[in-house]
Amino acid sequence: MTIILGIKLPDKIINAVELQKILTRFNCIIKMRIGINNTSIFCSDKGIILLQIDDSENAIELEKSLLEISGIEIQRMIF
Repeated sequence: MTIILGIKLPDKIINAVELQKILTRFNCIIKMRIGINNTSIFCSDKGIILLQIDDSENAIELEKSLLEISGIEIQRMIF
């Protein structure tokens, strides 16, 4: 099973340190990480990150940890 998590950050600057700590803790299950910036707005503070995860049990733990970050939104796709 492959899981894609789409993470929408309300403020990249404020949430960056906390987000990076969580992603580092779960780095062994993250197969791919893509950051998407909104280039139509000069230096937007919002951001989207896509993660590919192949471990469904730990993906749930990762998702729970990410949701502890204030204002974060997550969407999930499962293949």
